[in-house]
Amino acid sequence: MDDEIGLGGIDEAREQLAALQRAIDSGHPDRAPTAARNLGLLLKKQGDFAGARSAFQRAIDSGHLDAAPMAANDLGVLLSDQGDVEGARRAYQRAIDSGHLDAAPVAAVNLGYLLSDESDFGGARSAYQRAIDSGHLDAAPLAANDLGVLLSDQGDVEGARRAYQRAIDSGHLDAAPKAAVNLGRLLEKQADFAGARMVYQHAIDSDHVHVAPMAANHLGRLLSDHGEIGGARGAYQRAIDSGHPDQAPIATYNLGTLLSDQGDVEGARVALQRAIDSGHPEAAPKAAANLGHLLSDHGIGGARGAYQRAIDSGHVDVAPIAAVSLASWLEGMGDVGGAWSAYQGVIDSGHPDAAPTAAYNLGSLLSDLGDIAGARSAFQHAIDSGHPAVAPKAAEKLRLLLEGQRGV
Repeated sequence: MDDEIGLGGIDEAREQLAALQRAIDSGHPDRAPTAARNLGLLLKKQGDFAGARSAFQRAIDSGHLDAAPMAANDLGVLLSDQGDVEGARRAYQRAIDSGHLDAAPVAAVNLGYLLSDESDFGGARSAYQRAIDSGHLDAAPLAANDLGVLLSDQGDVEGARRAYQRAIDSGHLDAAPKAAVNLGRLLEKQADFAGARMVYQHAIDSDHVHVAPMAANHLGRLLSDHGEIGGARGAYQRAIDSGHPDQAPIATYNLGTLLSDQGDVEGARVALQRAIDSGHPEAAPKAAANLGHLLSDHGIGGARGAYQRAIDSGHVDVAPIAAVSLASWLEGMGDVGGAWSAYQGVIDSGHPDAAPTAAYNLGSLLSDLGDIAGARSAFQHAIDSGHPAVAPKAAEKLRLLLEGQRGV
């Protein structure tokens, strides 16, 4: 049964609207501007954006020391969501210029978001710095993390490190663990394994409901890459135990891949199957493809079904790549017609990686079958793709094929 708003809920909303309107109409110097702002928030929640905009503007025009700057920030958020960049910018600036202890720093962060999205990086940096300099308990750490992201994207590694560290040192419940993960990623790129490990662990220890499992996944991958298999397994397990709707299935897939690489066939099979069963849009298709590889490599039944499940997911990358794997498996099983059909389907998909690979493989198959014309066409398709790895191989195969013909 679909969720519905009962009559009681409708009546309650109407009563709220009526009460707020009465407070506005009273003209009271405090209650009226505050009610106008609250009316804007309520109307926005109900989807009446024009009404919300009008209510926020009324609170702003009141000049009230608290309601006006807070409503200006609210209006900026509303206009930004609606794509009115200039309007949002003006509203945020009005809140900032008010110097309000809460509204001004929060608006500075929001202005930073807006300007960053608009590629005004100098303006964004200035806005974030203003929020940081305010020392606001929430806005300053959030702005420090966002400034770190901006500076990292611009290649200012040292500036980004300082900004992330400032957010971490704040101990803010959201900004600090997020900045720790972001700093970990940055340190990994700088080959600072020990530093990345430390900040990932810091994020894990925060027990943040979203960030801690993500950090556990990052730490697991980092440790795995450096041969610390036991530590990697423990990190992945922590993410799995969190039950996070995204990070737990991803960690299950990661664990399955790790166990497969370690030769633990049964452990890998169980983990990959659990990732598949999660139905996660990313982890499940990848796990199905990897399960297909695992079963195929060890001569265990079920590879075809696993590959097919990955294909049926429709994942933009995994599905066509799994189709190539299925075609290769069919070819190895002697099902030439099935392999041919599968390769052709991938070629027709136009996937930038899978299609050239499928064309190359089909060319090799047809060459072995003595279908020279078909092989030439398939190799030429792979060559024409311009794929940096596949095209040169296909060109060499085609050269050898043509030389063989001339030799005959």
